[in-house]
Amino acid sequence: MDRAVVFADQDLPAVSEASEKSKSIATAANYQTLAIAVDVRDRASLKVMIEEVIKRFTRLDYAVNSAGTEADTTSVDESEYDLLHDVNAKGILRCLQEEIAAMKDQEPVYVEGRNGRRSIGPGSIVNITSISAVVSSANSIAYTASKFAARGIIKCAPMESRRSGLRINEVCPGYTDTPLLQRAVERQPEISDVIKKAMPLGRAAAPEEIANTVHFLASPGASFINGQLVIVDSGVSASIVG
Repeated sequence: MDRAVVFADQDLPAVSEASEKSKSIATAANYQTLAIAVDVRDRASLKVMIEEVIKRFTRLDYAVNSAGTEADTTSVDESEYDLLHDVNAKGILRCLQEEIAAMKDQEPVYVEGRNGRRSIGPGSIVNITSISAVVSSANSIAYTASKFAARGIIKCAPMESRRSGLRINEVCPGYTDTPLLQRAVERQPEISDVIKKAMPLGRAAAPEEIANTVHFLASPGASFINGQLVIVDSGVSASIVG
């Protein structure tokens, strides 16, 4: 069986670099990779991406939706507000709609376990949002609203496609050491102190700590997990979220 990972983003050079890097660390035999430019604000762009994946690899077994943008103030003008929702909420909606359409009628995949053979369904979709989809913070009205909207979309999706056997879940990271956070710290150095004081581990998450959670949810090991939200924040929200 061929193993393949498709990297897709607006920034084609960046995903091309990630695609090539993955080849240097892949251990699976017959591993393949593909880099595609995509804009989650453009449904036609998403359709072309998925068509290319199906054409190249015959099916789409899992998808990870992680596109997002941010704004920091409560005084966001309407154009910025619309952009946040177009990417963070409607982008999730478009991705889910196109992925579900492509995956729902696929033949289910089966794995062997201790108790015999079992179906893990036709595919798995993992959506990455933010801890801001669960709790609020100061000076982030528009961003938080877009993440709460995304959470609502993701919450409904498994119910609307439950007969298909698809699994659709959500990961909500806390502070994570991504370029987005690095740029925020450059603008506001005091954020570093906030992270050290707020996070039980005294640091932001490494990107692979979020990726490991996503990998689990996409894997056969999570074959009975559907419609769930997993908060990955080292426990900072444990006393807030019931």
